[in-house]
Amino acid sequence: MDLCDRVAAYWLSWGDPVAAAVFARRRVLQEPLEEPGYRFLMRAQREAGDRAGAMRAYHRCASVRERELGIGPSSYTQAELDAVLSENGPGTGGERIGSADSPAWSLSPELVGREVERSRLQSAWDEARGRCRLLVVTGEAGVGKTRLVADLADAVHRQDALVATTRCFAATGSVPLAPVADWLRSLHLRLATQRLDPVWRAEVGRLVPEGASAADPGAGGRAKVDAWQRLRFFEGLARAFLAVDRPLLLTVDDLQWCDKATMSWLSFLMSVPSPVPLLVVATARDQELGASELAGRLDDMRAVSQAELVALENLSSTAAAKLAVGALGHSVSDEELSLLMSATAGNPFFLLEVLRTTSLIPGPVEPADLTGVVDSRLSRLSGPAREVVALASVVGRDFTLDLLIEASDLAEDVVVRQVDELWRRRILEERGRGYDFAHDLLREAAYRVISPPRRWLLHRRLAQSLDLLCADRLDSVAAQLAEQYDRTGRPDRALPFYERAARQATTVFAHAEGVRFWQRCLALIAELPASSQRDRRELGVLQELLPPLNAWRGYASAELETYERRAAVLGERLGLAEIRCTAAIALFTATYVQGRTAGSHEWGGRALTLSEQHPEQAAQAHLALAGSGLSLGLIPLADEHFRLACSLTEESDSLPIGTRTEVHARAWWAHARWLLGDTAGAVAASVEAVDHARRIEHPCSLTVALSYAALTRQLQGDTPALCAIAAS
Repeated sequence: MDLCDRVAAYWLSWGDPVAAAVFARRRVLQEPLEEPGYRFLMRAQREAGDRAGAMRAYHRCASVRERELGIGPSSYTQAELDAVLSENGPGTGGERIGSADSPAWSLSPELVGREVERSRLQSAWDEARGRCRLLVVTGEAGVGKTRLVADLADAVHRQDALVATTRCFAATGSVPLAPVADWLRSLHLRLATQRLDPVWRAEVGRLVPEGASAADPGAGGRAKVDAWQRLRFFEGLARAFLAVDRPLLLTVDDLQWCDKATMSWLSFLMSVPSPVPLLVVATARDQELGASELAGRLDDMRAVSQAELVALENLSSTAAAKLAVGALGHSVSDEELSLLMSATAGNPFFLLEVLRTTSLIPGPVEPADLTGVVDSRLSRLSGPAREVVALASVVGRDFTLDLLIEASDLAEDVVVRQVDELWRRRILEERGRGYDFAHDLLREAAYRVISPPRRWLLHRRLAQSLDLLCADRLDSVAAQLAEQYDRTGRPDRALPFYERAARQATTVFAHAEGVRFWQRCLALIAELPASSQRDRRELGVLQELLPPLNAWRGYASAELETYERRAAVLGERLGLAEIRCTAAIALFTATYVQGRTAGSHEWGGRALTLSEQHPEQAAQAHLALAGSGLSLGLIPLADEHFRLACSLTEESDSLPIGTRTEVHARAWWAHARWLLGDTAGAVAASVEAVDHARRIEHPCSLTVALSYAALTRQLQGDTPALCAIAAS
């Protein structure tokens, strides 16, 4: 720390505040509770012209000290902020404009009335040995779920455990696995990742790239990966968390908005033994959770003791009275308490809002007016502050000061001062690398009062600003950009970002999210005027949609078949025989797995005819005709086409289901040889398929080859050989 102080002071004395700020930040990281580091950082940033950064450093200092020590910044640090926010510019000591003094109530009132729930969470932490579990605190909005989980986080942090926090957002433009990525970016998890073997670090790097590639995770068009590799990716992520050498608590707010990929990975994590105590605690609004697709996944996890729900109810009148005392600093009368309970039903968020807004209710407040209470609080802001809070609500998630400054039509210093006002009024809070609303109900209230035309304008400003500020890392904000442009009626701008978001989702095996983005692309394309260009664009999207939909829904999906038939129609309309052949092979797969064997044989015949113009697809077409023919009892025909499929295939040729054609054809051919009475030929074909799969090191193909080989041995009645294959 002394070295950081000396080097920072050296650079500042030589007129390089940017270099000085680098070492001041290092000093803050070394000792985040000491104010001198923050003051020096604020001074360096102020002299460098980064007033927004200096103000955020102050907010970070205040938040950390209040959370850890229960006290705010000293007058010296406050004076440094006064200089930053001075109307007359930095260093003049002018009067602060547009800021509010610290409020009379506590930022974090004492947790009251939650003894049973607090004990249950603490017990879950004490029992977190050997295997991870998920604890979900449910309740209505504002009931205090986040506050309860924060209390547990503070308690385990004092016990020298590690805590990593994140949250989910209601915006449809959320990035798949974003909560997991947030956890992995915390300091100790980054260090744990660095200790992994390179093969596992590479898997984590798909989600949280290291080094230069971190700027744009999808830059350079990373090749698609086979769906069967998802398990290895999940294992790589899990190993990063299991490599932490101290007890670990992971928290996530608003689980009701969690993406499917994150829930799938959490379920995987619960099945892996943990060498240290590991617990995931989430909050969720019960109504939204019950109506979401995640309810079924949570039920499955609860059935195998991977998850537990803890319901949180509104406060009793006794607990509400204690909360009022903690917020106001004095007790309330029985009449006032009765009014509070009738107005808020004991909901802690609304209870505090009524106290803050009405100076202890001059008259009765109807429960139906509770949203009006929040609206009233926002309406008391200054005009510029209301503009900033409206813009922040349109973002739909956490945001940086740079984004607000770029998207706003207010001057930079005005935005900085208004964000400080909003922070002091407990509407915004410092979080991560930027800011967020102190509660989602505040975000919803701020967005609700914006007129539709103004929403349109703000969404467009945000889209353009994001596009500009994140030009070197567009993949990381592609989903957000797509949604912002979509809301402003710009399909021409939204489409390429939806495509980027879909490809990025596929890269991390988030197939459900990838499909959702591709389907939105199809919806936007459908609104374009009919033309061959539109047909080509639709076909291109369909070709990229089919693999993740196949991996997510399976080969027998009716939805998959519908898209495959559409691709065939477009291929025929555009005169693209290759596309028609690919679609015919895909439709053979779908109809065969559905049990429509005669129909699949017809598609195999069409594929073979179309492959005459595209010989590179002939092997797959022969395999389609052979497999369906075998099931129809056309054994000699099947035998001949299996032979042709094996002779024509190339090593890199892959079927729609992800296996290599040369392996699958040989493995399946063994059954035709056995039905023809050629037992030796059947065994030879199955052994050759297994050997070839091992030689090319393709696990999915090897699994299929071993499965066919086991069936071949079963048909022979060779039980020892069958057991040997099963054991391999």
